[in-house]
Amino acid sequence: MNTKARIMDVARHSFSKHGYEGTTLAQIAKEVGIQKPSMYNHFKSKAELYLLLCERITSQLVDTIASTAAQYETSESKTRLYHVLKNSCDFIMYEQEGAMYKRFMLFPPADLKQDVLSIVLKGDEAIHRTLHELFQQGQKEKRFKPIPEQMFLSAYFCLLDGLFTESFIYEDDDFQRRFKEAWTIFWYGISTDSL
Repeated sequence: MNTKARIMDVARHSFSKHGYEGTTLAQIAKEVGIQKPSMYNHFKSKAELYLLLCERITSQLVDTIASTAAQYETSESKTRLYHVLKNSCDFIMYEQEGAMYKRFMLFPPADLKQDVLSIVLKGDEAIHRTLHELFQQGQKEKRFKPIPEQMFLSAYFCLLDGLFTESFIYEDDDFQRRFKEAWTIFWYGISTDSL
């Protein structure tokens, strides 16, 4: 691993554990094994490093969603949508990047709040493209109620955000049960299936 990659890896871990304010470039440099002035050969500032990590992690979540939808491309809309939601939650809960994702979504640094919001909104636009495809498939299959696409998107993101919050509170077994129950209600709310 080259020095820049090592800096980003150490910084991600530190930002995840200690937050933006609780992390210093000196701490990162020490753990990487370089002097603090050497950090500036790679990054202009702590803010630049932080925002680059936010962009990278958001892109990884977007890629997870797109690749999951592609992996289940020949499946019906219910299966594809379920796995997109499940893999999004797994990324947030189990991937190392998920810890920092949680932190910058809930507690963005005050000075960088607008920059973080811009990154998140750009990521949401990319996620919308995948969800648009799934919505179109569900309508074509006549699996979805005749609801507006915006209603579908709002319900999906509220479900994802709710599960995101639950991931802070519950142990894995409880979370998985709640995930299944929330998914079931969501699916019957948008689909033509009946309980």
